[in-house]
Amino acid sequence: MTAAHAPTAMPPLPSPRVLLLHLCVLVAAVLLRREAHAHPADQSEVRMRPAPHNLEARFTFNLLTLSKFVRMDADADGKLSMAELDAARPLITEYLHTHILLEINQQKASWGTQVKFDFLWPEAAATPPMTEPEYAARNVDVTFTVPVTGRLLEDFRVEFSIFVQTGPMQTIRGLYEQDESVMEVPFTAQQPEYTYDTGFAEDPFVQEAEKKMVTAPGPVKWPAWLLIPACVALICLSRSTIARRLRTLR
Repeated sequence: MTAAHAPTAMPPLPSPRVLLLHLCVLVAAVLLRREAHAHPADQSEVRMRPAPHNLEARFTFNLLTLSKFVRMDADADGKLSMAELDAARPLITEYLHTHILLEINQQKASWGTQVKFDFLWPEAAATPPMTEPEYAARNVDVTFTVPVTGRLLEDFRVEFSIFVQTGPMQTIRGLYEQDESVMEVPFTAQQPEYTYDTGFAEDPFVQEAEKKMVTAPGPVKWPAWLLIPACVALICLSRSTIARRLRTLR
């Protein structure tokens, strides 16, 4: 007779602590993979601050993204100096004017001429020439202030057409800041535009302020014909003074 084999013992189940450790490692691996796909070099930002009669838009791009917009390394030596970056400001401004479209109150508008550049790293003015590996870590703010005259800023639309230059992985984090509220809107190659309604047209406080502006007394404007007697009197007075002085001299 064949000896009966003892039943094979089942391996012990891992303890809850070991299972939790494995789960943490798995979650960390997933997060690291997502972080690798969402590289900061492909991320930009815009902050919109609407007011009843003006719009402020602050765009934040790193130098790597700006170098895809315009040629900044003028001498093509592989290094970007602050002098070259300063000289590229008009080119960057023109690019943003033509590739970030703006509509105000459903009509085409321009970002205008009120533009300000800020370099967001310490002692930027004294920065030595930068190599391309440094570009992704150097951010630049470009701020436009757009006046709105004649009526309230009721709505505005922004559309990005930069993705031909940047590639489809580029994202722009849009932040709309009004009063105490902040709304986030992502801009991508698949979703390049957004229309924001300010609500100023229905805001009773804004409407009251508008009424006060309309009814406020302006400077007194005198009719032009009232100046004629004053001019005649001034001429007569001048002639009389001259005549007296001539008599005195004689």
